Amino acid sequence: QRSTVRAFLMLMMPICAVLVTAAQAGEAKSLEIARAEATTLIMVDDPACHYCRRWNKEVGGGYGRTAEGRAAPLKRVGRDSKALRGFAPVVYTPTFILVRGGREIGRITGYPGQLYFWEELS
Repeated sequence: QRSTVRAFLMLMMPICAVLVTAAQAGEAKSLEIARAEATTLIMVDDPACHYCRRWNKEVGGGYGRTAEGRAAPLKRVGRDSKALRGFAPVVYTPTFILVRGGREIGRITGYPGQLYFWEELS
């Protein structure tokens, strides 16, 4: 009986390894899809931009702790970033591009103050 059990286990081990690998690949693919469908707020920033610094001071520090920040995590990029390929050109900084599934679904150009930013983001 031991030899039968051993033979069975030897036969099943490669099958289990394939199944585990397939499950892990499926999880990775699901994670890729979730990331691709996620919503992100891209901030096009410039170190010399007065309004970017003002946004950082007034909003930036707490943005990630807000409901909006959890729903659309912030990704900061420069004007020449490869992350902006496929989007309309950015002329002014800061520019905030709301992206879902790799597509632009909204844009805020400039930063005249907190009230304007939160109203436009909603």
